Amino acid sequence: MFMDIKHLKNFVTVVNEGVNLSKAAKKLHISQPPLSQQMKNIEDTLNVQIFERGKRNLQLTQNGEVLYKRAKKIVQLYEEMEKEMTEMGSGVKGQLNIAISTFYSSLFQNSTTFRNILQFSQKYPGVKLKIMHTDGKNLQERMENKEMDFAIINLPIEEQIFDHFKLELKNFSFIMPASWELPTSTDLIAFNDIRHYPLILLKRDTGIGLYEKVLEHCAKNNFKPKLVAESNNTNTIMSLVNAGIGATILPSTSVDKLYNFNVKVIRFTDANFFTETVLVWLKERYLSAPARAFLSILQEKNL
Repeated sequence: MFMDIKHLKNFVTVVNEGVNLSKAAKKLHISQPPLSQQMKNIEDTLNVQIFERGKRNLQLTQNGEVLYKRAKKIVQLYEEMEKEMTEMGSGVKGQLNIAISTFYSSLFQNSTTFRNILQFSQKYPGVKLKIMHTDGKNLQERMENKEMDFAIINLPIEEQIFDHFKLELKNFSFIMPASWELPTSTDLIAFNDIRHYPLILLKRDTGIGLYEKVLEHCAKNNFKPKLVAESNNTNTIMSLVNAGIGATILPSTSVDKLYNFNVKVIRFTDANFFTETVLVWLKERYLSAPARAFLSILQEKNL
């Protein structure tokens, strides 16, 4: 039994285009009859029916769904093999793709990771950088589809899917309108004392993040916070704080420099209240030469 890898790639494209031969043919820049014949050849080779053919559309059979799952992996492995063979002996060239969570993007410019990326770019001028700001389900889908080499996110992560490298520890700060008073005369606040203030929290569209971490810490301290608003956008939260709607909690990375708002940035007395930023990549994925070089720079900095 022999099957052309090109036909298998085209089958994956047909399914990705909604099991639509016309759309797939346009994307592949071929006419529809040869593509239809390729799909028939796959069925003949495997001696199974992979499509239910209606008058107007196609649907995958159960055999077709199994083939699609396997074919995606085979095509990805083949493309990675081609890439690896091409890269051998050619040095560090190509493209480095990094996804940055929406939350971390607001802190990115003042981060150690940003400086590491600048160093990488200077050391490897032949590598094009693609940096995308996204979050939640979209970020994970792009990683699983191997559109991105790395993602920069905060813990926790799905450890059964991703490997990770620790980047930065960030303490949290309590941010309140400048006109509000602290419960003590010091420039510090105990976590327990936030129970007295209305809170505005950053909340991811999906997954576990700062919102859940704050609620968990409140529960450990036996109180429920006075939540008055939530948003998935840091600028919106800072605008609400500036307007006196409530206070918020964010990582301490130069919040007062990042936002031109009239607020107080107060450090917590609790040493165990922090977040950790990590670089993640898919387990068992082939990392390109640029990706390996970038990871090497980070590891050298960590020695």
